[in-house]
Amino acid sequence: MTELPPATRRELRERERAQLATRSRRAPRAARAPRAARAPRATSTHSIGRRLLSFAAMVFAGALAVGMSVPANAFFPAGGATGKTSAAVSSEASSQAVAVPRDAPVAAGERDGFTVMSWAQVLAQKYNQSASYRYTGGAGSIRWPFPYQVKISSPYGPRIAPCAGCSTFHKGVDFTPGEGAAIFAIADGVVTARDDGTSEYGNYIVITHKIGDHTVTSTYAHMTRGSSPIVLGQTVKVGDFLGLVGMTGEATGPHLHFEIAVDETTIDPIPWLEANVN
Repeated sequence: MTELPPATRRELRERERAQLATRSRRAPRAARAPRAARAPRATSTHSIGRRLLSFAAMVFAGALAVGMSVPANAFFPAGGATGKTSAAVSSEASSQAVAVPRDAPVAAGERDGFTVMSWAQVLAQKYNQSASYRYTGGAGSIRWPFPYQVKISSPYGPRIAPCAGCSTFHKGVDFTPGEGAAIFAIADGVVTARDDGTSEYGNYIVITHKIGDHTVTSTYAHMTRGSSPIVLGQTVKVGDFLGLVGMTGEATGPHLHFEIAVDETTIDPIPWLEANVN
């Protein structure tokens, strides 16, 4: 057998490769395996909850609309068990209807058990005085600070402070004879305090008395500045002139603020004077 030259052999091999490549391209593709079917998605719990909530809201809104628009008695059948209900409604309606004759007398409303009293009546009740709320000056060893009848404007005890610097507990009583009225000592004694213009009592005097077995002090406050001739340590006699009614210190108007203390304890001056003036 004649041997082919190398070039011819290479050409034959290339032709064979080309033929094989052509055959492989024409060959049918292998059937692909079918895709696995997707599993159905699990229903979301949140989605179901939202649907139930929406449904409940719609039901509630519908029930509310019906309840507000339909009368209550529409839900009960006529007769039967509604007899009691009808009777109760009828009884309630009849109890609310009251027929009043035109000529029926109208009773006056009863008072609430309290009375209105004037300030003067309060003072009269407190001090057991007459309607004029005045007193007799006296002429003995113990007297009132004025030799004539004078009104009392403010009693002893708790009160609403009448000014910014005033106390809420009144330690004395206020006499109002008028500005410039003369003030007199209630008993013999010695001046133990004296000031012509303090912030609280203004121009005031304190006299210490020995009455029976007790030490008694009398205070005279708010006198007109410069009106008193009395000096500290001076001995005074009952009825001596002490000064003029004014409104120095913490005062809302001209008056004599008068105090009594027995053995250093401040008391209501009016009962004490009523018991001791002679």
